[in-house]
Amino acid sequence: MSLNWLNRFKNLDLTFDGYNAPSFLQAQGAKEIGVEFFSLSKSYNMPGWRVGFCVGNAETVGALKRIKSYLDYGIFQPIQIASIIALDGPQGCVDEIRNVYKERRDTLITGLARSGWEIKSPQGTMFVWARIPEQFRDMGSVGFSKFLIREAQVAVSPGLGFGEYGDDYVRFALIENNLRINQAVRGIRNVL
Repeated sequence: MSLNWLNRFKNLDLTFDGYNAPSFLQAQGAKEIGVEFFSLSKSYNMPGWRVGFCVGNAETVGALKRIKSYLDYGIFQPIQIASIIALDGPQGCVDEIRNVYKERRDTLITGLARSGWEIKSPQGTMFVWARIPEQFRDMGSVGFSKFLIREAQVAVSPGLGFGEYGDDYVRFALIENNLRINQAVRGIRNVL
């Protein structure tokens, strides 16, 4: 696959506010040493289908292909056909999905800011990484996550689950509608 082909799909990323996520393969020498993955999970609302593609260094792509062939032998044909239609068809659905996640992001960020929890607004993704408020930071991300479940009835992912440097953070998934996000914000506001 050429970089031009990959660039055709760059507008499929879940990015907001005019931000264009850079491709690893744009870096000098990247195609000689690495690969980049793209999944249909988020942009086409196909989580769990496990459909995507890998581009980059031919030797590495070949090795990954061999490894994958040892793990499974294909994807259910209707899922393959739906994926082809998604990639080749009109792309308005991607804008709709992007707008849904942007609206959810804005609802969460604005609501938490009104509660006194200032969080930098991410430029892309369906998640929000939030630094734990100072007065709760000594709990760590696991303790703070348990606190939010117990006291606010809000579930977040502890940042520690993503590595030792994540322990000052929790991750919100923007998978609920705005009504539920506002409900979560009210619960958090009550405990902050």
